[in-house]
Amino acid sequence: MLDVTDPDAPIYRIFSKSRFLDLLRTRKNGLVNPAKWDDPFENFFLRASVTGPNGEVISISNLAKDWYGQCWTLHEDTDAMWRIYSPGTERDSIKVRTTIRKLFESLYDDTDSFAALKYVIGTVSYETEAEIAAFMSGVTFQDIAFGGKATPFARLLCVKREAFAHEKEVRLLFQDLDPKRGANRVALFDFDVNGICDDVVLDPRLTETEAAALADELKRAGCTLPIGRSPLYRVPAFSIRLQ
Repeated sequence: MLDVTDPDAPIYRIFSKSRFLDLLRTRKNGLVNPAKWDDPFENFFLRASVTGPNGEVISISNLAKDWYGQCWTLHEDTDAMWRIYSPGTERDSIKVRTTIRKLFESLYDDTDSFAALKYVIGTVSYETEAEIAAFMSGVTFQDIAFGGKATPFARLLCVKREAFAHEKEVRLLFQDLDPKRGANRVALFDFDVNGICDDVVLDPRLTETEAAALADELKRAGCTLPIGRSPLYRVPAFSIRLQ
């Protein structure tokens, strides 16, 4: 665990309805290669090249291909997250809650002799572009790779630009060593939604009727978790004294 002060802190992720139904059906969670992440700065180190002692350029693309990740957040409920991950008119995305510890344990295999090299969960730190550039200009590949540990690489995958600080991310990471388990930039792991997660929350922009219909659909698909609708847009009933 990297920069995790409270392993039992709740964390959240918003899945599309189709992806959540797929989780229920297959009981498999997919971590994706960082090349599929939207922000090109998110995997700035793995996109870099290494300059050899004679000025030759050495690609580290093979190393980049071996990493997979999934993003969660410490934010319980924000308008921005719903609008980013539940866009359009359907508004049928699903937010789940678990803890850092339970999510990590769902990935970690303590029978794996190389577990310390493969499985990481870390809190994202947010840096300015100048800070990132300064770090890259002062670090060497040997600084990162020395000792053959996964931690230095994983820590770099837990750095984002400060423009994204509102996301308060926690990242689940996996380094795919032989024998390989990833394919088509996705690595699949067993994931029992009903056992790992604590509850399900639906989009606050749904009407009560729409939320009830979606909740019923999820239950019929096998979801046994408590299901509610986000209260983010619920209008409070204030009472004001006349005098």
